Amino acid sequence: MSNKTKAVLIILAGVVLVAIGVFASFLLIQSFQAGQTPATMEAAEEEIITTDVVVVTRDLFLGDRLAEGDLELATVPIEMAPRTAIATLDSAVGKIIKSDLVQGQMVLSHNLADPTNNNQDLSFILSDEHVLLAFPANDLMSVENMVQRGDIVDIFASFVQEVETGEEVDTAAGEEPETVTRTFTVDTMQRVDVTALVVEVMEEEEPEPNLLPGQTAQGAPQRITRIRAYLLALNPQDALILKHLKDTGAIFDIVLRAPTSTVQFELTPVTEEFIIEFYGLEILP
Repeated sequence: MSNKTKAVLIILAGVVLVAIGVFASFLLIQSFQAGQTPATMEAAEEEIITTDVVVVTRDLFLGDRLAEGDLELATVPIEMAPRTAIATLDSAVGKIIKSDLVQGQMVLSHNLADPTNNNQDLSFILSDEHVLLAFPANDLMSVENMVQRGDIVDIFASFVQEVETGEEVDTAAGEEPETVTRTFTVDTMQRVDVTALVVEVMEEEEPEPNLLPGQTAQGAPQRITRIRAYLLALNPQDALILKHLKDTGAIFDIVLRAPTSTVQFELTPVTEEFIIEFYGLEILP
């Protein structure tokens, strides 16, 4: 065998040995990684601590009341959940949102308000141009609990006002215009949104019929809700008008509109003369 042939064989043997060594190293590395990866993944999973937060399932807008279908629980790493995040659905259902929320957004405690709570957390519906007026709820519609938050109402009022008779007087002689007291019924405000209610919740025992002498009612107390006042977001001038009428003894009645009503009614103030003319009372014998 020539020297050239021996050299070629030696080179080939070296290449084969190197290939075997590389292959063996690759198998060792793969085996080591296969043994270490599960443990590493388990350690990583143990390090991730999660928590449940409430998110909204659709876009919502300022003043909307949250229903169960608007909310769901989402699991997030605890470091991504603010301290004020709501963690249970019960803590959010029935509350009113104080800002717009987009689908998937977390619900935070400062996003929510309860208009009947003791804190009177109601600033969420007010713009910079409005004030919040507490309006008495003592008309028949209110006594029957017919008005709810979010309703659109008109406010009617009857009041007594002194007006001049219109007769000419001699001011040079010191005469003063003669005045008479007139009763007016007017539509003071139209399309007013009922922002919130101030309610009183009481428990009364429901009477049981046909009780024998000596027997007492065994029924559970019944919860009765009575509206004490409405909270109305108004511009300051309208609020002043209502305050003046209220302070001067006006009698108010609230009438409900359809939820979609946008009509501005053209109404004539009602007076004694209006009633006489409208019903033709002046032609009676």
